[in-house]
Amino acid sequence: MLCPYCRTDIPEGARRCGACTSWIPDRAPAREWRRARQGKMVAGVAQGLSNQYGVPVAAVRLIVVLTAVFGLWGIPVYLLLWFLMPLEPELLRASPAPQTTAVP
Repeated sequence: MLCPYCRTDIPEGARRCGACTSWIPDRAPAREWRRARQGKMVAGVAQGLSNQYGVPVAAVRLIVVLTAVFGLWGIPVYLLLWFLMPLEPELLRASPAPQTTAVP
């Protein structure tokens, strides 16, 4: 079983994740569309949709380009998603301890 928050393996039937200490709900939380911070080319919309649905990002980008060229509605939809989709949260990384130099 995977923790729905940090995606680490946890034992089946666990009530709390050992890695992120989140309480595991009885049902999986609804996944939200989020713009990606990493791997983005313009705004992260295509990468975010690719992450959400598990399809290659190249396929999503190709669909956006084809709908922009042939249907003329790809660009307004992309801009609307750019405006409406929140940016995914930053992962908090432990910053390295400041190095002190000994003064002789």
